[in-house]
Amino acid sequence: MTNIRTHYDNLKVTRDAPVSVIRAAYKALCQTFHPDKFQGSSEEAERVIKLVNASYAVLIDPVKRAGHNAWIREQEAQAKQQSEKTQFNETDKTAERQYHQKANTQQDYTQQPPPSSTNSEAMFQRAYDLNDQGRYAEAFSLYQQLADQGHAKAQFNLGVMYDLGQHVAQNYAQAVSWYSKAAEQGNSNAQYNLALKYQNGQGVMKDDTKAAYWYRRAAEEGNAKKQ
Repeated sequence: MTNIRTHYDNLKVTRDAPVSVIRAAYKALCQTFHPDKFQGSSEEAERVIKLVNASYAVLIDPVKRAGHNAWIREQEAQAKQQSEKTQFNETDKTAERQYHQKANTQQDYTQQPPPSSTNSEAMFQRAYDLNDQGRYAEAFSLYQQLADQGHAKAQFNLGVMYDLGQHVAQNYAQAVSWYSKAAEQGNSNAQYNLALKYQNGQGVMKDDTKAAYWYRRAAEEGNAKKQ
């Protein structure tokens, strides 16, 4: 498991914490580090409060939280791949040749992704930052471009914006369409949201069988990434 620092860590809550717990944790930390109560330096109190405010702003917003969760998953996947790489058996010459052949066509993204991947990830991060700043129209435009190119995380985030009616008119059918595209690529967040849509009959005909299927896929994908 990677030692990345997340907004959940900053607020001292678990990743599945409901909004009520996030609010409670935020209030408790604000009280603890209030300048009138904190026993340490005012500079430290100010630093922590800024960090807590930034984390709260992300986790209290469904779209921003979903983007942060996607970022966490990617970081953990990269850490897992790096760990597997360090365990590579150098005495296995056949495996070594296969490894280098693959590296020739696709660079190890823990060091430097291929140019196309670099561009798309940079654009996705830009869209995420714009969304984090409340510049939803600009974020939506970048997400749309990436989603049209098959970027799964952008497809999911675009689905969330349609789902919540953020910047665009709420449209469950469009949300389902983008969730479906991302879900087929193995995005567990999209798979879970798609299951909810089938369960509730939002944007699609209510179908408990399909809901169960996507719930199962989401669970399997999530477990696979944890291993």
